[in-house]
Amino acid sequence: MLIMLFFSAMLVGFSLGLMGAGGSIIAVPILMLLMEMSEKVAIKHALIIVGMISLVGAINGLRKNLIDAKVLTYFALSSLPLASVGALVGHALPNGWQTAILVALMLISAFKMVASKTLDSNTQKSLLIVLISGGIAGFVTGLVGIGGGFLIVPALVLYAGLNMQQAVANSLVLIAINAAAAFVTLNIAIDSLPTDWLVVSVMSISGVIAVVGGQLIAAKINQQILKRGFAICLLGVSVALLVNQF
Repeated sequence: MLIMLFFSAMLVGFSLGLMGAGGSIIAVPILMLLMEMSEKVAIKHALIIVGMISLVGAINGLRKNLIDAKVLTYFALSSLPLASVGALVGHALPNGWQTAILVALMLISAFKMVASKTLDSNTQKSLLIVLISGGIAGFVTGLVGIGGGFLIVPALVLYAGLNMQQAVANSLVLIAINAAAAFVTLNIAIDSLPTDWLVVSVMSISGVIAVVGGQLIAAKINQQILKRGFAICLLGVSVALLVNQF
């Protein structure tokens, strides 16, 4: 079981390193399907794991001078408060609702990964859209334990004027801080959710190794092929989640 967790976490880390998105959306299903955790416990674990993996990727981006402090500040203004709100709303939802929302987001993400073309930076920057995107990404992170990178990366490229490499690095910073905000909120407001630190350690360590590797080879992989392959993976995991629910 730990071997399967190791390779699953590697997939999470590689995707985050390559695209600044994608890996975190399968962390919750992995924990539910492999470790048989309830959705709320899985979300709490995913926030720790994805946050730690993203943090290491963010530090690597900082070393390469890819971080834009001004853009991060604007994004964080809306994403951090709503990450906490999303965590509380998610915990209050009846069992099964968060899984249903997660499956819907996985299907939408899979479709967008297949349909989307290469992003080109928009010279017409829009602070309002950046703030709105940040708020939605933060809320989604808290609600279902995924990083929201599929919202963050396009917003950073199209409306904040960053190139793809910068957007990926900044996305990892935002995912890390949103996950931290949601996790802290859950710990303060609800202390009844258990934490399996062995699972957290195995997935975090293997994911950290993979995110750095993903960043190193990002420029050498055809992004369209990668997106299509990951979309197929998302479809398969979403079907497995639905079968597991019924």
